[in-house]
Amino acid sequence: MNPRALSRQRTNTARRSRKAAQSALTREAILSSCLRLFASRGFASTSIDMIASAAGITKGAVYWHFDSKDALFAAILERIRTRWQDAVMKPVSADVPVTARLQQLFAGYAALFTEDPEICLFMQRVLLEGDDKYSPKIARVFKQTVNFIAGVLREGQARGEIRTDVNNAHVAHSILGGIAGATQQHLVNPALTLAGLLDEAKKMTLARVVT
Repeated sequence: MNPRALSRQRTNTARRSRKAAQSALTREAILSSCLRLFASRGFASTSIDMIASAAGITKGAVYWHFDSKDALFAAILERIRTRWQDAVMKPVSADVPVTARLQQLFAGYAALFTEDPEICLFMQRVLLEGDDKYSPKIARVFKQTVNFIAGVLREGQARGEIRTDVNNAHVAHSILGGIAGATQQHLVNPALTLAGLLDEAKKMTLARVVT
């Protein structure tokens, strides 16, 4: 390849790289704006025009990345799953005593909601809207989370670390409710730190379940 052709190839490669990076930034801006708007206004009440305005782009740019609100919802849900896996599930899956895993569970949620405080509100709002299409999808996420926590508690019972009279499903729902409630209270009153509220929820859980 002659030097001029090689230079053109390098220029084109650099241009494609810049375009890909800009596209990724735009997509992230859209999803971040969507999450904030869906959490504050609700899914049904948020229009594509609102999303475009919040992201600082055109309506056409939103549709370039996502062809519908359904696609936006699916992308946000996948983003939540990915971040939950990284921030919560991976640390809790470590082979350590169950009490330590429960502590890691609360720490993981503190990290997740500190980074993305709208996640919990988004999920709760979709549930409260009661839409036949979207609410069941969020309900399945909560169910999967409850099953995961209940499994950790069952393992603790098998190891003799968790009281045998504990109803795993009830406690798992209680833990999830405490985490959601802590997030809500922090947003209502920022003077109540999320870390402090979750620490109290953690202490109450451990006092209830540890042998």
